[in-house]
Parts: sequence; structure tokens; C-alpha cells
Amino acid sequence: MSSFAQKPTWFSLRAPCVVAFLFGPMLLGCETAPHMRDGAVPVTQRVAEVSIRLDVPTTGAPALSALAFRADVTDRSAVDVLGVVDPLVAPPPDGPCELRDVAGQARALRAQGGTVNLEELSGVSVTSGPDGPGLRPAPRVYPPLAEVVAGVIAEAGPVDIAEVPQTLSLDLPGPADRPAKVILTVPGAPRVLDRNQAPLATGSRLDASGDLVLQVTGPERTFLEIRPYGAPVAVACSVGAGGLVVVSHDLLVRMAAAAGGVPVSLEAVWRESRAVVAAVPPTRVSVEVRSSTMVDLRP
Repeated sequence: MSSFAQKPTWFSLRAPCVVAFLFGPMLLGCETAPHMRDGAVPVTQRVAEVSIRLDVPTTGAPALSALAFRADVTDRSAVDVLGVVDPLVAPPPDGPCELRDVAGQARALRAQGGTVNLEELSGVSVTSGPDGPGLRPAPRVYPPLAEVVAGVIAEAGPVDIAEVPQTLSLDLPGPADRPAKVILTVPGAPRVLDRNQAPLATGSRLDASGDLVLQVTGPERTFLEIRPYGAPVAVACSVGAGGLVVVSHDLLVRMAAAAGGVPVSLEAVWRESRAVVAAVPPTRVSVEVRSSTMVDLRP
């Protein structure tokens, strides 16, 4: 690609749905103003984060994108700031499978009167492999979400790349105006297969009249997400022995009731985070590889 403008940004793809999820209860007459319980003692965090995502669709080229921000967070307890800013970021499930509120972390922060005030983290660049394209996140105004998150972040991409690289080179602001350089190892892309271990094609129709059986390949800590298009819920599943994932019919019915009969994206997700203390300020870096296949689930 010759320009980032040729592909939708993270905001244009994700923010409208997240705004609807967060403001939906307000449209039903729920309380609009966040508040803290009497006597609650707020906790203030000052954090810096960089999130790098490699999207690997079944059809088309992989794409690289990045977010970078600093944030002042007011809350009664520690909060995963990146999970509030980017609703795609959520930890692996504790059990085999669970139904999740896509904007759950932002809702929880709002319910307890917390806020996230964002500032761009400048001086960040990401390079894909030794000869791949480079990204330099630029300032973007973050769309305000239910009086919880507001401010400016730095964003770049998504930009097409030839293949998933084995490494990413990251420059962060460092001491004495010199960059802190980090080399990040990237495993191969995880994949979702059908119960016969055959690759799923975009537009495949899967029988959801009973339990849904899938196979997931990928490095350790890979998990599965089922994301109905534009819906406020998603299903997350851990991977069992041999890469087997069984999604119960009951859970599929609950997801469909909340999402309607829309196509779903089957996504295999691997994510790793690390703290870079040599950066100024110290920065948490998250790297994610996410493969996706859009399919129809038929009852």
C-alpha cells in the first residue's frame, strides 16, 4: 500500500460499535453520569503503552498497525488501560469458553466513576522485519466513550505487508533524546480449522445446530474468539489438547440472541506483553497476531 488512507483505521472499524455498546444503556434511561461510592478513595495511575497488531485474514495480505499513548487513569483499583482503549484486547478465558461483553472493561470503569485521559506517545516507530515497511504513529483524537475515555493517541496503519515477519523492530523514546530499541519476536500466525483440520474458507457455512467443534493451531497461549459483526458480545475459548475447541450449542444460542443472525469472524489470537524499562517513560508493549475468517453459523 502506498498510503495508510487506503485502508480503514482502527477507529473507523471499531469505534462506532463501541460507542453504541457503551451508550446503549443510556438510551434506555439508565443513569448517565458516572459516580463513585461515598468514601471511595480513587487511585491514579500514569501509564505508557504501545500496542502492535498483525491482522492475518484468510484472504488478502497481512496488515500491520500500531497504537501508542500515555494515560492518566483515575479508578478505585488498577485497570487494564489498553483493554479499555482497545476493546479487541482481552485476556484468554479462565475456562473452556465464555460469553463476553465487548465493551465490558470500559463499562466497568464507567460504573465505578473511573476515567482515562489520553495523550499521544510520540517518538515511536515500528519496522516489520529487516526490510519491511515502517510505521510512525501520528496523533489522532480518540472518540469520547461514555465519559470514560477521551484525549489524543498516536495511531498508524493498518498497512499491508508481504508476510508475517519473524521479528519487529520497535523504537521508543529513550534517555538523552536517544531511542530505546527493542527487537520483538513474532511467532507464526495462528489459524482456525474445521473439525477435520481443513482450512476454513471465507463465507463457509458451519452447522450450529449442535456443539461447534474447531481446531486451532498456533503458539502457546493462542485462544479462539468468535465475534459477530457489529455485535456487543463475543465468545472466547481456550484451546484444549491437540488444539481442539468445543463451543457448546447453549453458548452459541446465547450469542445469537444478543447478536442476531449476522456473519461471525472466527479469530485465533496470540498476544504477549512486556515492560520496557529503558524507555522514557517506562512503557508496556503488547504484540498481537490475529488471524480471521468470516463465516456463517447456521442453526
